[in-house]
Amino acid sequence: MNFINIHNHTHYSLLDALSRPKHLAKFASDNKQPAIALTDHGNLYGACEFFKYCKAEGVKPIIGCEVYVSRDRFIKDSTNRYSQTLLLYAKNHTGYLNLIELVTKSYLEGFYYVPRIDKKLLSGHTEGLVCVSAGSQGEICQYLLAENFDKALEVARSYKDLFEDYYLEILPPSTHPKQTAINDQIIQISKSLDLPVVIGCDSHYVNIQDKPSHDVLVCIQSGRNVDETDRPKYKGDMQLRTNVDIEMEFKGLPELETYMKNTLEFADLFDMQIEFGQNLLPKYDTPENEPADQYLRELCEQGLKNKYIEDEHESAFERLNYELSVIESMGFIDYFLIVWDFVKFAKDKGIMVGPGRGSAAGSIIAYCLDITTVDPLKYGLYFERFLNPERVSMPDVDIDFADTRREEVMDYVVERYGRLNVAQIITFGTMSAKAVVRDVGRALGFLYADVDRIAKLVPPPVLGKYEPLSKSVEDAPDLSLAYKNEPATKRLMDYAIKLEGTVRHTGTHACAVIIAQEPLTHFTPMQPASGRENSIVTQYSMKPLEDIGLLKMDFLGLKNLTILEIALEIIKDRHDVDIDIDHVDLYDKKTFELFSSGLTTGVFQLESSGMKRYLKELRPSRLEDIIAMNALYRPGPMDYIPQYIQGKHDPKSIKYMDPVFKPILKETYGVGVYQEQILRIARDFAGFSLGEADLLRRAVGKKIPELLAEQKAKFIDGAQANGHDPNFAGKVFTDVIEPFAGYGFNKAHATCYAYIAYQTAYLKANYTVEFMAALLTADLESTDRVVIEIDECSELGIEVLPPDINESSLNFTVIDESNIRFGLGAIKGLGTKTVERIIEIRNESGPFESLEDFAQKIPPELLNKKSIQALSYAGAFDKFGSRHQIACSFELLNKYSKQHQTARNSGQSSLFDMFDSIPSADKLELLPVEPLSDFEILTNEKNVLGLYVSSHPLKGLGRYLSQKYHQVTDLNDDFVDKKIKMCGMITNYRKFYTKNGKQMMTFTLEDLTGSIDVVCFARNLNSLKDEVQPDEFFVCYGTVGKRDNLQLRLDQVQKVSLEKMKESALESNHFEHQTETFEIKIPKETSKTNLTQLKEVLSTNPGNTPVCLQMENLNGSIKHIKLKSGITLTPAVKSQIMSLLK
Repeated sequence: MNFINIHNHTHYSLLDALSRPKHLAKFASDNKQPAIALTDHGNLYGACEFFKYCKAEGVKPIIGCEVYVSRDRFIKDSTNRYSQTLLLYAKNHTGYLNLIELVTKSYLEGFYYVPRIDKKLLSGHTEGLVCVSAGSQGEICQYLLAENFDKALEVARSYKDLFEDYYLEILPPSTHPKQTAINDQIIQISKSLDLPVVIGCDSHYVNIQDKPSHDVLVCIQSGRNVDETDRPKYKGDMQLRTNVDIEMEFKGLPELETYMKNTLEFADLFDMQIEFGQNLLPKYDTPENEPADQYLRELCEQGLKNKYIEDEHESAFERLNYELSVIESMGFIDYFLIVWDFVKFAKDKGIMVGPGRGSAAGSIIAYCLDITTVDPLKYGLYFERFLNPERVSMPDVDIDFADTRREEVMDYVVERYGRLNVAQIITFGTMSAKAVVRDVGRALGFLYADVDRIAKLVPPPVLGKYEPLSKSVEDAPDLSLAYKNEPATKRLMDYAIKLEGTVRHTGTHACAVIIAQEPLTHFTPMQPASGRENSIVTQYSMKPLEDIGLLKMDFLGLKNLTILEIALEIIKDRHDVDIDIDHVDLYDKKTFELFSSGLTTGVFQLESSGMKRYLKELRPSRLEDIIAMNALYRPGPMDYIPQYIQGKHDPKSIKYMDPVFKPILKETYGVGVYQEQILRIARDFAGFSLGEADLLRRAVGKKIPELLAEQKAKFIDGAQANGHDPNFAGKVFTDVIEPFAGYGFNKAHATCYAYIAYQTAYLKANYTVEFMAALLTADLESTDRVVIEIDECSELGIEVLPPDINESSLNFTVIDESNIRFGLGAIKGLGTKTVERIIEIRNESGPFESLEDFAQKIPPELLNKKSIQALSYAGAFDKFGSRHQIACSFELLNKYSKQHQTARNSGQSSLFDMFDSIPSADKLELLPVEPLSDFEILTNEKNVLGLYVSSHPLKGLGRYLSQKYHQVTDLNDDFVDKKIKMCGMITNYRKFYTKNGKQMMTFTLEDLTGSIDVVCFARNLNSLKDEVQPDEFFVCYGTVGKRDNLQLRLDQVQKVSLEKMKESALESNHFEHQTETFEIKIPKETSKTNLTQLKEVLSTNPGNTPVCLQMENLNGSIKHIKLKSGITLTPAVKSQIMSLLK
């Protein structure tokens, strides 16, 4: 007698089951079982995947869920902590919708440790559902285990009354120590109430051999290890069963054949289909219900006339009409209107929108609607690369927004289409190769150091993807050796291989949003987004949702757009200039000089050291050069960059295989760069249509032999029909098309991102100080980035100063062309509201003239210990006195402020208004304090700003340290596994115990060039000569390692004295003395002749003394310009300069 498995969990039961949906379908097919059910704990994550696999295997899929039933889903406290389970299955489409609704409400309304429903909710959603009593965690079994048969009988009777189809489940005796006794009582209940009995297995893995791996998985879930006796553990066997297994385990049960037959009859109840491939695009509500196609045409034609001159109208309209006919035939008119609508909203609200992304920039419709700002005709971008009329698929328009304002656009879409119709998409985090090795190692109780060693033997990912561990243990030499020779390593790796790819947790897709015409619960269950209050996500991931036919949009946040937005605001504020960033001069000389200089920190996509080097060699002179570099600077095609550079500078070096290739490859100097060039070669050389050419590109990319052979034959036939030799055509296919398709880049995407690169470079070149202030503001939360950008400012002759109570605004503040101040908002512990109130008062009453003036004007509730000390140690009060003295006098400042507020409130303020300044008796006397050392001052500064700004403890020791030790910037991947010594300051110090009770230590080592993470394992910790202490200076000896970034694995340390290092540096003539800046005040009436002579004096006396020009503007303001080069300041030179400025 056959039977089916009706109670099965997959890895979507999150760290509680090992099976995959495909395993269930394959098991049923292999064992001739006509159907199989999916019943994950509390969710339907795997339903679509399971459904498709079953259909492919010719097995009936039964979609179910083991739900948690609570006394009252709204009570969320210790009195209602525990729930029982119940198996629910969707018999038909109505049942499917009810199951979706129940699962959704269990998360959105009932979640408390687990997603819960209650019987009241259940009673309203029984139609189309089949119910089964569930196993040991079910309510009936729980009462039977508690020896309360009457209550179990009562529960069974209540469910019988509630459901049209209700079954009692018995499980194989091996699943639970008391299962046989439970089964007997369930059979007794079935006979009392005339209820059918079915056999379930409560499977959590496929085969009995998987039981130990499942046990390790449960340990990973609970954070315990396999040797602990009191840990959570499944005591029974929880594998899938064949009919033979069932007959053996239930041998002697009189009604066995009936119960097995009941599972088959149970399967016959189901006729539920998940419909894929629907067109579920929402309808766009046009003004006055105008036909959508007509409205879209009107918008496009108006946009076309605005963007193209009259001479270009004929070709532009021809392209537009073609594209409109394609999208109309595909049913995508509303799609474009929806995208146009929210992009228009963003631009109308002043939200920075990117020029486009991906192949959508190849559409003239998108260009005319202002969805993209890249002209597809000008740059030779093809619509077929975006929407191929010969391969119907949903369009995919991804939009970049300023990352700080992306939520505004998403909120608009929710408001426009309805809160129930819009949601973000769930993601599933799986156990990747290295992560699963570490997880398994912890679960097996291995020492951290041993797990770390084994994990580091796993080969790094290639293009972001790990090779399967099963292959790595064979192919990776070091890992293979350990696997074969070390039993412990083999044991760990065997479990890791079994668990690799198992779902570990859920997340939220960074940018994808689903928009539907109807409530989304008609198509997918919903749940709260992980870590996002008031946000919900779909329970189906992106691929199933797209397969169903729902509209997916990507709302991407791009920090570079935020940088542009901030920079444009600063430029407007300083110069009263409105820059249309989408229409800047694309031939700006300063911009291309910036590219050629390699000073591209902060320039989108062009920041890496390798890219900077190539830009210097290339000396770009047109946007097309930036487009090409954007496409080529990737593994593989990067090898062609030197050829591209040579072609630009030496046109005679360019060679073409055939004259037909010249017009196609001319723009890239004979180098194949873009996928669009493949399309054009296939069209011009072999007579393909662009749609056919795109199919060719896709086929070659998939590397399927049958497809390749088919496309090659078609290519050769087409080329021969065009008059080309078939042998030569075959060579073109093999030598050009095949490799080219592997590395060719989407030109539309490269062009869009080159536009952003150009826009950021344009602002950096023409409004340097404003751009750098915007860059620093956008990266405020990343100390590492701020350090890099301050160094870039220094290269550009811009000094980044500590905050100032009168000059700083909330964000980084431009003072003049050569000075930027930290914003008050960058000070830790101050708070945005406090800063905004201080700035508001300063704007109303003018700059603070003294500390007394500040304390009088600022409300005392803002002058607490935290805010005063933060402002003081950051340097915001430097012009008013000692940082430490002001910080220690916080109580006096607060008291002083309160006295003045009381006086104002009692009407005495008018007495003070009679005087220009506060009477001397009212002066604030600060507490006398011991002065701090320079190092202590800098330490306090770093504590509140996150980095050293006014100076650095190691300043002057750069040359000395570089002579004796490796510097952070010296290190690269070539140093991995090499012994080195470094010297610097200890920060982020942490000593802790691992789960195995072993102590280890981590810290950050900082030198003048950067910082590196240091880790010290237990085996070395106790043998260190000196005790590591934070904010002290140490020489660190160790081996360079790499996880995500380079790190130093510590062997030994030696404490060093900062003062002794300075003495040694002085003795060895390696100390870099810091010379005081020579400030030159230039009166506004200084003649041009004298200014010319001053320039001559400065340029002919180069030296180490920094120079700052203070130029008086006509309006009386002072402009500070810090010169890039210093001078030799002799008395004669100084006298000469002074005489020119009298």
